[in-house]
Amino acid sequence: MKKEIIIGICLIILIAAIAVVIVPGLTIIAPGTSSETVGQPTSMSTIKSSDVAGRSSHNLVLNPSISMVEGTKEMKKILVYKTLPPIVTNEITLDYAKKFNVTGALRAGAVVQSEDLRYGIEISKSSGSVRYVDQDRPNEQMDAPEMLPSDAEAIEIATKFLKDRDLFPEGAAFSKTYRENAITVGEKPERVVFGRIGVWFNRTLNGLKVDGTQLVVYVGGNGDVIGYYANWRNYEPYKEYPITSPQVAFDKLKTKGVPVGMNNPDTMASIDYVYLAYETTAGAYKEDYLKPVWVFKGNVLVDGKSAMLVEQYIPALTDDSVKELSL
Repeated sequence: MKKEIIIGICLIILIAAIAVVIVPGLTIIAPGTSSETVGQPTSMSTIKSSDVAGRSSHNLVLNPSISMVEGTKEMKKILVYKTLPPIVTNEITLDYAKKFNVTGALRAGAVVQSEDLRYGIEISKSSGSVRYVDQDRPNEQMDAPEMLPSDAEAIEIATKFLKDRDLFPEGAAFSKTYRENAITVGEKPERVVFGRIGVWFNRTLNGLKVDGTQLVVYVGGNGDVIGYYANWRNYEPYKEYPITSPQVAFDKLKTKGVPVGMNNPDTMASIDYVYLAYETTAGAYKEDYLKPVWVFKGNVLVDGKSAMLVEQYIPALTDDSVKELSL
């Protein structure tokens, strides 16, 4: 890997739910597809609301074996939070650099990079998201499969790292691990050359999950922490607003449809889980309010079998509430 690539351009970190390890001459396997992980979802791909490729189906059914609002208490109103603008100063940036033992020149009040360009800390002035990178890791010498800790050990290492450095925020809880591996190209059978373990933490607020919040610690060989990313915005209570019922939201979902890849547009999708959550925006975007959504999860069924997973968000606020917030 080239050390001369500056931190703002080549920070090897996961930003939008998928991270990969970049190595010339190797094929990259997506997270969670090559080895066992603690709490790892199935390796079957999940199609989310933002995915637009392929076809959409409006043939949706609610699985009769589950409660429509499983895991969600009955609510007619919900608290909306105001998103606080991030505070990024020289002092705050330098404090983060100290937490990760990065020493070097401060640039633009938001970046600290070591003189050899290997280590770096960067804070986004638009969202407050923070990332740390070691440009030389992972690599074949230090992060070969036999040198990586177990998933259980990685969870312990990541949790301790966050707590020891005052980086474990209120409302955080362990979610899952992903093993991200680089494999050889052209060799049969293919072999894993090196990898890293992403230890993920989710967030709850007002008793509900905050989808879109990202907090991940990357653990490499010998238990070294070799990467970190956090999109953990600050909020303050704003006002309670009426919400739609899950049935109204489901009707909107049927009108909108769900992606079914390249399957027939008439393919049936079974919705197996429905719950209320908050949804935050990605770290690259500005956010004014944290709003609730109805989350629908299920399976696209082909010949009665699951062909892919679907996850769709439908805004939970009433139309009048949305209009009031937009004024």
